[in-house]
Amino acid sequence: MVLVHGAYTAANLLAGAFLSIFLWRASHDLAPIALYSGLSALMIPAAFIANGLVWRGLGAGASIRLGLFGCGLSYLVILMLGNDAPHWVVLLGLLRGVAEGFYWSGFHLVTYDTTSDRDRDRYFGAQATASLFLTATLPPAAGAIIVAGTRVGGTYRGYQLVFALSAVVLMAAMVLAGRLPSSARERLSLRRVATLARRNPDWRWVTRARLADGFTGSLIGLVLTILMFLVLKNEQQVGNFNGLMGLLGVGISLGLAAFMKPKHRIACALVGGALLVLSTFLLPLYLTAWAIVGFGLLRAIGGPLHGNALAPVALQVIDRDPAPKTMRYDYIVHQELCLGIGRVLSIGCFLLLAAPINQMLLARIVVVVAGVAPILIWAAFARIPGVTAIAPADTRALPAAA
Repeated sequence: MVLVHGAYTAANLLAGAFLSIFLWRASHDLAPIALYSGLSALMIPAAFIANGLVWRGLGAGASIRLGLFGCGLSYLVILMLGNDAPHWVVLLGLLRGVAEGFYWSGFHLVTYDTTSDRDRDRYFGAQATASLFLTATLPPAAGAIIVAGTRVGGTYRGYQLVFALSAVVLMAAMVLAGRLPSSARERLSLRRVATLARRNPDWRWVTRARLADGFTGSLIGLVLTILMFLVLKNEQQVGNFNGLMGLLGVGISLGLAAFMKPKHRIACALVGGALLVLSTFLLPLYLTAWAIVGFGLLRAIGGPLHGNALAPVALQVIDRDPAPKTMRYDYIVHQELCLGIGRVLSIGCFLLLAAPINQMLLARIVVVVAGVAPILIWAAFARIPGVTAIAPADTRALPAAA
């Protein structure tokens, strides 16, 4: 799963990180980018539900392969559309959302079924280390390709190259995904999904954390990319900046993977959350090169401390259910629904305000307001009793290969 997710991350770093800039260059309007993101956010939980109700027999490995294929196809469609892509954001957003939904539904199943609370810190640390190592290398390379392609074949030639390369990487990941377990599951019950907080009271804190994460995470990522592009002027500099952030984060993630213990999760997440909040006050208020440096340093340190530390907590709460093996997919769908609700609401509010308010001013306001989310997420997880305790040894048998 670390290798497959690494390939998925590599494709996103090559093309996905620059997709917002590509759409911005073609339209100079944040509305198509927000619409694309909003439709994707809407379709992701819909795909989770369909995967549990209609295609329940589809194994987790097959679901991941289908998602990887859909993501690759979306890049190929953008490649064919070229400058006309902003006019097709509805189709692109729907396609991307369905593909992401199938990928992540399989990812969460495999992650839960092949880890326990005793090794999840190492697992998520390894995932984050691989992602940050790729972040240190691929965005600078992609930025260089885009800038070089612009000089040789016009504004969008470099983008065509990175989109094509990303599609190839995703197709290769489909081959690796054949080694993943099938992770069979019970038929999804929407009634059970709606009553999880009564069945497992600690889950209500996970629900609040996911709502806050969804409401802020998608939107802040959308506007930060454009703000950085406006400050740094070209894709090469954006790629170099992301690469530097990744390089700084690799060491922290390695340390967390090696030394993180459940009893330290909440304390590490508090420090990381505070650094992330501080970073969002720097860039929007001071759109300068020095603000970018401070912003990147704080996020490179705070991101792994906050994200890696809290990643295992929701799975720990699922373990407390009387029948976690049977109910795990219901929990996975519920948290994705919470993320989706938050994303759709936040992007909807942005689209409503984008017309009467200057878009760049609105983007800066969004980053400052949404920047408090890491502390809200930490506060929700910190309220879960016994979250720092080590769970009993896991005796679940690993599922068969897909």
